[in-house]
Amino acid sequence: MAIAPLTESEIIDQIYSAYEVDNTTWSSSDAEYLTARRLCKASIMRWEYLEGVRWNELWVTLTAAADGTKTTTAGTYTYGCPTDMRVPPKSEDYIRINGSFFQVVPIAKVQQLKDSSEAFVYFTGNPKLGYTLNVNPNRTYTTGHVIEYEYYKNATYFTTTTSTTEMSNPFFIVHDVLSKLYRGDGLLTESRDELQIAENILQEMKAENSEVITDNTTGDNDGFGISL
Repeated sequence: MAIAPLTESEIIDQIYSAYEVDNTTWSSSDAEYLTARRLCKASIMRWEYLEGVRWNELWVTLTAAADGTKTTTAGTYTYGCPTDMRVPPKSEDYIRINGSFFQVVPIAKVQQLKDSSEAFVYFTGNPKLGYTLNVNPNRTYTTGHVIEYEYYKNATYFTTTTSTTEMSNPFFIVHDVLSKLYRGDGLLTESRDELQIAENILQEMKAENSEVITDNTTGDNDGFGISL
């Protein structure tokens, strides 16, 4: 079950209380607070890049993104993607333009389709340099038509006291950071205890997570597609 979002300051307050056994807290400008922020980032990255998992919380829509081109322009065939995109729509998925489906094709097949007028698109780029949506230039596009698709985003790291994480159970961060702090102090038993709690929470989140795979060859799209 997801827990209500906790801000960075709330998470670090939890860490402070357990670590110092004190009801005060670090100031956000203290070295200890800034160290805790960096350790929180390491914990979020551990969750984000957990092998074999695509977290449901990181699947989002172009519509909800802070940036990325969301409408077509006549005569334009390349469109910027959101800067937080980690994985674009996969080959044989579909995006929508003005409600019509366009099949995503692998870039290796684009040359074979250079004379095609089929409704296809492809993505170029990488997480470091960013991604671009490329639409079939042999088709006509109208200015203002809405582009829609789903993609897998980068996790949010803490940068301010009010930052929040997409993680369903942020107490993983609390216990993972405590484990690192205790280890740094040479308190290995306490460190192992906190690490075990953190790992249990991580495995619970993994068990609750299930990547939904839609078969795009059935339903309303029956018969639609590009032969590759």
